[in-house]
Amino acid sequence: MNGTLDHPDQPDIDSIKMFVGQIPRSWSEKELKELFEQYGAVYEINVLRDRSQNPPQSKGCCFVTFYTRKAALEAQNALHNMKILPGMHHPIQMKPADSEKNNAVEDRKLFVGMISKKCNENDVRVMFSPFGQIEECRILRGPDGLSRGCAFITFATRSMAQNAIKSMHQSQTLESCSSPIVVKFADTQKDKEQKRIAQQLQQQMQQLNAATMWGNLAGLNTLGPQYLAVSLCTAARERRRHRQCHIHTNPPIHNTHPTH
Repeated sequence: MNGTLDHPDQPDIDSIKMFVGQIPRSWSEKELKELFEQYGAVYEINVLRDRSQNPPQSKGCCFVTFYTRKAALEAQNALHNMKILPGMHHPIQMKPADSEKNNAVEDRKLFVGMISKKCNENDVRVMFSPFGQIEECRILRGPDGLSRGCAFITFATRSMAQNAIKSMHQSQTLESCSSPIVVKFADTQKDKEQKRIAQQLQQQMQQLNAATMWGNLAGLNTLGPQYLAVSLCTAARERRRHRQCHIHTNPPIHNTHPTH
């Protein structure tokens, strides 16, 4: 989609390209534009299609770019995990496209632990919205779809994330939780790699120590009869040498008196 009289030909420099999943395969760019324009002017929509089909068929997902960052975030807050489109069984999934991810996101992403397993994404958003604009909120779930009692939250700026940590970390104990809420910056990819390497080194050291201990205990057994034979021969030679030295330094005393 091109710019209009109300907008320049290009979106704002800080605009976000969003990935959107769980949309009807029958929908074209026209229907999607009507959905997204409720939240702001749309610069571009690109439906992902299977080119092996003739004609190409929608894959049920798309990319959308608004003219402003604010419009993209408002659309995400209103649609992500909130709205189910006609004919779909799951709510819309909307998040920044992979091409938008960079180190700056890691600077604004929080890990939140010790939250009630009854909380959903909207509950967590409401809890943290006083600290600023939330770009993404995701509860960690197990294979059964149930909450694990923790979540990731990404704020629009690092200062918002820092304020959330200062105000929320260990500030309260939520329902069904054994400890106060935990709020901290999420581990970066570099942090995860360093932890993985440290764990591997620790495991290798434990294996080496165990092998050394068993080697010491089993050392005599590996030498077996040869070690014992050498030890016995050495001990016998030492005893003979000791006796010879004793005889040399202490000769026997003979009786010199004649017998009658």
